[in-house]
Amino acid sequence: MQVTCHNDASIFETLAPEWNALVARSLTNTPFQRAEFQSVWWKHFGHGALCVLTIRDDNGKLAAIAPLFVDPAEGGTVRWVGGEEIADYLDLIAPAADMEMAARVLWDWLNSPEGPAWKRIVLSNTPQWTQTLHHLHASAVASGKQAAIIQLDVCPVVALPNTFDAYLKQLDSKQRHEINRKLRRAQGSEDAVTWYIAGKRRDIAEETESFMAMMETASPQKAAFLTPQMRAAFRDTFGVMHQAGLLQLAFLEVGGKKAAAYAQFDYADRIWVYNSGLDPQVGGPLSPGWVLLARLIEDAINNGRREYDFMQGNEDYKYRFGGKDTYVFRLVVDR
Repeated sequence: MQVTCHNDASIFETLAPEWNALVARSLTNTPFQRAEFQSVWWKHFGHGALCVLTIRDDNGKLAAIAPLFVDPAEGGTVRWVGGEEIADYLDLIAPAADMEMAARVLWDWLNSPEGPAWKRIVLSNTPQWTQTLHHLHASAVASGKQAAIIQLDVCPVVALPNTFDAYLKQLDSKQRHEINRKLRRAQGSEDAVTWYIAGKRRDIAEETESFMAMMETASPQKAAFLTPQMRAAFRDTFGVMHQAGLLQLAFLEVGGKKAAAYAQFDYADRIWVYNSGLDPQVGGPLSPGWVLLARLIEDAINNGRREYDFMQGNEDYKYRFGGKDTYVFRLVVDR
């Protein structure tokens, strides 16, 4: 077993093919753990000491990755690369059979002479379907340290059937009627209602700016979220994920004017809804946000996707469209 801490951010690029291949085989296989996403996050938000811990077996095959950094706050806090604000799911990167081993190696390394100086471990946004935090919690308690696992947020997820009609039948009758009514109204509108997902023929940089402009008009909270730093991160994130073929930047237009927008990732037979935007001045009576979301769910079903993941947040519309809660957690360990 070979355990190496990589401190240089060039590791995201040099290890990318092997890294992403491991993500695809991992238990927590999400777009946020791919090398390009984590590289952009570190570029814009990274601080403190980077440590991408790699674990290789005796034959040199990459078995696990623990993308970490040590935030200098509070005497040294170990965190996942990816942070908490823009990466909804974070975890060790390893196949299911190797997750317990990877957690054990990570804990041993953190407490070895080769490990970093730290006072706290705060690992957030780790989903319910992995036991990583429980393994680390057990090791911490056995070592006499204070440790707690805290439910951090909900992530409503829709299980997608084979047809859009079958999906609508999953909803309660009132909600099904409401979606159908809004779709019929859009179809009968005097102003043409069309939608598209930005493909290779469109300028993704220009579409990204349009999307952020619609985020800004959607709510004061989203406008405040879009700091200059966050805007720069979105530009790079959308760029690399588009290049990887994973980004779906979708717009609904009313009379040729953009009225609603969604940014989502199409990855591992699941749609991951990243953010949304709205121009309240365009097509308001037509409920463009609802119409676009319904069309995107229909598109996901038509393309054989199995789940539609609204990710973090308990906004009402997620449940109206059939979302069922899953959970993300945070581990806190104090020395």
